[in-house]
Order: sequence, then structure tokens, then C-alpha cells
Amino acid sequence: MASIARNNRLMDLAAMVRSDPHLVEKLKQGDDAKIDVEFRSKIYEFIEKFGDLSCAVTGGRNCVLGTGPLYQLLLEMANHPAPTESRQKNDRLSHLHQNFLGSVDDAQKAWAEELLELARSSYQMRDDDNIYLGRIEAQLLAAVQEAKGRLEDRSGEQASAILQQVLAEVDFGASPLKPGHPARTAGDKLQARQLLGQPAGPGIAKGKARVIRLHSDLADFKHGEVLVCDAVDPNITFVVPLATAVVERRGGMLIHGAIIAREYGLPCITGIPDATTLIETGDQITVDGYLGIVTLGDAGL
Repeated sequence: MASIARNNRLMDLAAMVRSDPHLVEKLKQGDDAKIDVEFRSKIYEFIEKFGDLSCAVTGGRNCVLGTGPLYQLLLEMANHPAPTESRQKNDRLSHLHQNFLGSVDDAQKAWAEELLELARSSYQMRDDDNIYLGRIEAQLLAAVQEAKGRLEDRSGEQASAILQQVLAEVDFGASPLKPGHPARTAGDKLQARQLLGQPAGPGIAKGKARVIRLHSDLADFKHGEVLVCDAVDPNITFVVPLATAVVERRGGMLIHGAIIAREYGLPCITGIPDATTLIETGDQITVDGYLGIVTLGDAGL
């Protein structure tokens, strides 16, 4: 899938940064003109193929962030590489493959191979809904940009009249916020409280929350933060190794985010409807992956 190819390419670029101290210093300065031509060309090639971090790789590449946030993320990934190297992972998978086939007699090996192939296909297909939603979202963003451009070509009165007409005709449906759970404002003070979800990855972790509401939020992710999002779709997985825990609004034990979190040994809780509403970036939270409880505020460990 395109998202896997993008994630692998990001890890390759981060490895290049990690091995070159001079490149690290140049990336910290954020000046494209000072970046080596070879590395800069690889970055432009990446953006041309996958877009920058302001859009989903599963859809269009109408992106606006440029290279700065991408450099920032690569520095973070270079400083904190994933704990499991791909070669070690491949060796482990090969070992598991051989062990599985060795557990059946010769007459059943063909059946065992077929079962493994079915499992691999199911693994790839389980994220189809996220892939399609990403494509729909990309088309929606493209439509918004097109509408914005057309309105800018009109006079102020014409644009206002068109906008009011569209808003009057569109039924936006019910608010996603539940009664009694309004979105927090800047002046609200966080009080210790607990949010209950489904435990999906064992462990307990504490850290500052990083709430991902837009693709562009990924560029600011820092090592040791708690990833809080609607769901960890294939476009988000490259920041999971940087996280100390994962909290998802949707999902269950077998969704993509829960599987990835367990692979990296991270506490994970899914199915918290108000996660991205009641939690704000920078909040200190504690994630109990055994009980499925997120504690907002300083609960101690």
C-alpha cells in the first residue's frame, strides 16, 4: 500500500539523517539552500510522490506545509529510532513462518500455506475503510480549495451571497459533540478525571498528549508524547514508534492502531468517544492499558 511505502521511505530518510551529524545541524537550521543537493532531491522526490505531512497519502497531494515540518519530524525520528529494526522483524517473521509450517505434518503443509496467505490478505484488507475515507477526505479538501479560489474571484457581496445560499441548503447533521461534553476552550482548567475505553494494549504510561485532528498535526509530534486520535490509520503509523502510549476515539482490540501499539509494546486504549474532545495537546494524562482507563491530570504512577 502507498502508506506503507511512505512510512518505509520516511524511516530510510531518518536513517540518513541519523548517520550524518552535519546534515542534522543543517536540518535544524531549516534553510533549504544549506541542505545537501542529494538529500534535498530525495526530499523533493518524497513530496512529489507522497505529499508533505499536511495531507493523506491515500488521496490527493494538495499540500501546503513544505519542507520545514518534514525536516522537524525526520530529526525526531532520527533521534528516536523504532526499537525494532526491519531486518530483525523480517527474521522473526521468517522464524514464525517456519515454526508454523513445522507444527503440521506434510499432508497439511499446503493447507497451512493457504491459511497463511489468507491471513496476510485479511491483514492488508482490514484497513480498506481507512484508505477509502482518506480518498474521500482528500477530494473534499480539493473541493474546498476550488470553492475558495472561485469565491476569491467574486466581489465581496457576491461571495457572501453564494456562501449564505450554500450554507442554507446544506444539512450538516447533528453536532459530533455529545450534550454535556462541550469542547474545551483556552481558558478551561484541566481537572483530574477518568475516561473509560477498551483496553487494547497492556501497560501503563504517562505523558503529554498530542491530539491529532489534522494531518498537519503529525509534524509536531515529539518523542514520549501520548498519541490521541480518532483512529490510527495507515497515514499515521510512522509516528507510533515515537509515542509512549496510544488513545483512540474509535475501534477495538483488532483495529490497526491496537495491533501496531501491541507490536511496539505500547499501552493502548480504544473506543473513547470523547477522547479528541476532552483531551487537548499538552495535557498531562495517564494511560492504563490494563483497565482501559485514561486519567486526565496528574494522577501519578
